[in-house]
Amino acid sequence: MFKRKVWLNRIFAASLAGVLMTPATAVYAAPDNNVNNESNIDPEGESGQSTPGSDTGGSTITPPAGDDDQTQNPGSGETTTPPAEDPETPDPPVPEEPDVPTPEEPEPDEPLPEQPEETPETPEEEEPEETPGEDETPEEEETPETDSETITNPQAGTNQGLISQQQIIIPPMIEDTFRFVTVEKDYAVAREALDIYSAKIGEEMETEDGENAEEEPQEDPIVVGEIEKDGLCYVLKQEEGSEWVYIESGVVRGFVKAEDLLMDEEADNFVTEKGETNLHVAQALVDPIDNPALTYTRTTIRQTVIDKVYAISTASELNIREGKNTDSRIVGTLAKDALCYILADSDQDWVYVESEDVRGFVKKEYLLQGEEASKKVEETGEEQFALATQLIEPEENAACYYTITSVKEGMIASAIRTSMLEFAQQFLGNPYVWGGTSLTNGADCSGFVQSIYAQFGYSLPRTSREQALYGTQIPVEDAAPGDLIFYAKNGTVYHVVMYMGDGQIIQAGSRKTGINISTVDTEHAVWATRVISDADSENIKLVNAKADQTTSEYTTATADQIGDLLGNFKLTAYCNCSLCSGQWAGGPTASGTMPVQGRTVAMGGIPFGTKLVINGQLFTVEDRGTPYGHVDIFMNDHNECNEFGVGYANVFLAK
Repeated sequence: MFKRKVWLNRIFAASLAGVLMTPATAVYAAPDNNVNNESNIDPEGESGQSTPGSDTGGSTITPPAGDDDQTQNPGSGETTTPPAEDPETPDPPVPEEPDVPTPEEPEPDEPLPEQPEETPETPEEEEPEETPGEDETPEEEETPETDSETITNPQAGTNQGLISQQQIIIPPMIEDTFRFVTVEKDYAVAREALDIYSAKIGEEMETEDGENAEEEPQEDPIVVGEIEKDGLCYVLKQEEGSEWVYIESGVVRGFVKAEDLLMDEEADNFVTEKGETNLHVAQALVDPIDNPALTYTRTTIRQTVIDKVYAISTASELNIREGKNTDSRIVGTLAKDALCYILADSDQDWVYVESEDVRGFVKKEYLLQGEEASKKVEETGEEQFALATQLIEPEENAACYYTITSVKEGMIASAIRTSMLEFAQQFLGNPYVWGGTSLTNGADCSGFVQSIYAQFGYSLPRTSREQALYGTQIPVEDAAPGDLIFYAKNGTVYHVVMYMGDGQIIQAGSRKTGINISTVDTEHAVWATRVISDADSENIKLVNAKADQTTSEYTTATADQIGDLLGNFKLTAYCNCSLCSGQWAGGPTASGTMPVQGRTVAMGGIPFGTKLVINGQLFTVEDRGTPYGHVDIFMNDHNECNEFGVGYANVFLAK
């Protein structure tokens, strides 16, 4: 269902620590040293004052109860079963006839040493009577051969001993920035004309970080956009157990019911057949910045990181404001010669800029722009310039999302974590297969997380015991959604799960449960590992590069397609960048289609869909912005627009 992916070239190149074993259990030896791997002086005479703007949470984790599965000791060729806890019977005998027949044992998920020719059969142990609960204890991975001569830790054979040998650190808090991140497209198509709402109707809202929005007063959902039958949208989030899907279509973001959409393969086939650029997208009924659902997630299929357009403050202290007037709140200031970047409205009296994390409007007359600014930056060095002083936190700044573009990259980690967990949940109920790595046909615990991580560009080792040493080892209580948690028994790691938050995990649990959601088993959880990093900026660059790859479709008109001459019209070019399109950058045309070079032109006075012949090429009027007699031709790249300049040509109606 969820195909949003991000790519990283991570190669597992860490050497694993040696293995310490006792005849019946195994522990890793202590690793050598690397276990982880706007002016106050202005014509208006303003002296606006501003007030500087000003989570951790916890939950009780309850371990699931269940029975223990058998473990094999390859070194001895014998199969042993941990005894059930029974105060009245210290040494319960193995039942002659088990309640559940021993299933055929699959291939182990890691290489094993040579086995004795004959291995006696051992039935599974009976479930202890005092253990309640429905979940079965996760299947244990096979234990490697022991080497008793290398045991140096007096606590060998215990989980405490195993933990003491690890380099477990307290991780830094995961930074969650206000910036958007581009993600892979997950197509959906409207089965019928739909309203797009600002919130789910009849369900609790939950923020991106998992907090229930009902803690704050919520307004009734409003219709923020409309999408016609067969209109194209992209799924950004679908939560387990919810009938609502959070989508993006053009510049509209909000909620529709899943049952009203073609999704998954059905949607992919429809888009392939019709052509993505031929499908209409939603029409906005409210300005995007006024849409309460705008930041339900800070992911988008649109380009988010744009090229830098320099501007330098010429005022002694230039105010950056929330709105395009001097009555608006000041969110930050720029000292004289401080640097900012133009994001939108460069040709307006009030220009939308970004400097560090301060975003808002400044008076154009107090900015040095264009070639002069670029030359000064090149001569001085960008890093030598001062940036804005922040007075209001971005989250409290009403102008923060005037456009979702930025010259800085958003933190990718939260987007990856969200997407990864959503992707994993589509495999709930699929079988557990010892040694398997198939998300559909069956996987064991380590095969499951390895395959999930692989879908997002991370290469993990194959077994849980190897995975336990890969990445940064952190305390279980510091695990974040998407981190891996490892279970151990008697000093041996035997199981890995993926943390979901709020004490929940998703795992390939056992033959009984298959891939399921459960709670953290705090009795056996020894540590967590963090592989997903907030520093994965290369990931964003790759995804944004892909998002910036747009199609072109030029069609030469035949002689019989050239109709009446409309006149000799002025020709210019525009693109979908913030300089040309302002706050609508990256969005659809006024007609609702996504613009395509070689097809899309803008001109007023004639209906959308009118085909024109210009210089022998067929074009379609899909956008507005210029009057009748002035054709604005869409280009993919701003440099191409500059090179095109201004021209004149005879423009014909196409037959």
